[in-house]
Amino acid sequence: MSTAAESNAEEVAELYDDFSEFHARINDNNLHVGYWEDEHDGASFQEAAETMTQQLIRRLEPQAGQRILDVGCGIGQPAFSLARSQQVDITGITVSRRQIERAGTTAAELGLQDRVRFEYADATKLPYADGAFDAAWFFESMIHMPDKALALREVARVLRPGARLAIADMFHEPGKDWSAAHPIVTAITIDAYADLLEQAGFSLLEVDDVTPHMLVPKPVRVALRAQMLEHRDEWVRIAGEAVVAQFLDPEENTFYTPGLGYVLIAARRN
Repeated sequence: MSTAAESNAEEVAELYDDFSEFHARINDNNLHVGYWEDEHDGASFQEAAETMTQQLIRRLEPQAGQRILDVGCGIGQPAFSLARSQQVDITGITVSRRQIERAGTTAAELGLQDRVRFEYADATKLPYADGAFDAAWFFESMIHMPDKALALREVARVLRPGARLAIADMFHEPGKDWSAAHPIVTAITIDAYADLLEQAGFSLLEVDDVTPHMLVPKPVRVALRAQMLEHRDEWVRIAGEAVVAQFLDPEENTFYTPGLGYVLIAARRN
């Protein structure tokens, strides 16, 4: 019989098998939110998504020669940006086999296949030896893991002592658990990360609530709605009619969910 975590992994894989291909075709290979300085920031969604990647890279502090684990790698764009920032070797893992195929193809096209590779693996049962990696990150992937404590313990196991961990994740404000309505995401409060990390064997270095920076400026919202309207049928197939209709309503700021926050974290393996 499947456990809850296994069933969740299957559902996450099914979603991203489909969504990742579509997103890459109409947008780019970043599957995470953007980082804007303020409401007057004129950066496009793609530019802001890359800025968010750079924010996480800064917290990871990669060093040349390191072996880095990308837990929940998507179709690889953050890993490619990380590889360009330093001469590191990256192993990206995901439960979506289509993501692995697409990410591997892109790595070859970019000439990065010798340093960036992608494999099928579940974060709660990593197929790697103790201390195999020098650093790791969860880039908007922990939100899909019901047993976050187990995932953190597994990552701690495969990291060498002193290794750096970076996390980008969505959280919920106290009493406003927006994730309860979504079957494949499980949010926690921002204060809960400290205990989870400590219990898994990490020392917390930095916790930054960057929620104001993930709010999508109005011109970008207009552009995203226009893009969604152009590909409406495919969005409906993936997200459903009600969700798409809500996003297309110009009277609603549906790119923000009440109670939803975004945190960037740096920690060190004890």
